[in-house]
Amino acid sequence: MLNRLAELLRWPGRVRRFDVPTAPVDVLMQSSLVLRGLGVAIRRLDVDAGTLEARLAVGGVLRLRASAEGDGSRVAIDVDGRDWGGVARLLARELASGASA
Repeated sequence: MLNRLAELLRWPGRVRRFDVPTAPVDVLMQSSLVLRGLGVAIRRLDVDAGTLEARLAVGGVLRLRASAEGDGSRVAIDVDGRDWGGVARLLARELASGASA
């Protein structure tokens, strides 16, 4: 029974993918500001590779990848572990609304 519970707690959530009309570098910088505002610790920010990794408050790891796509960026947000606070959802909403403003 404990093995099943551990499996459920490790089950990854869905990957959020969306396009924004800004450059990948701007997406990474905006993401880092939003995540710091939510109290998330940024572990790694690689502008050249277009990736960001952050540790969530309850131990999950959020990974963001931004790649150039036409005039904007293709963004993918994935959480390894549980995102109890909905940080990935809030970040995706903030990036989408910030890019359209």
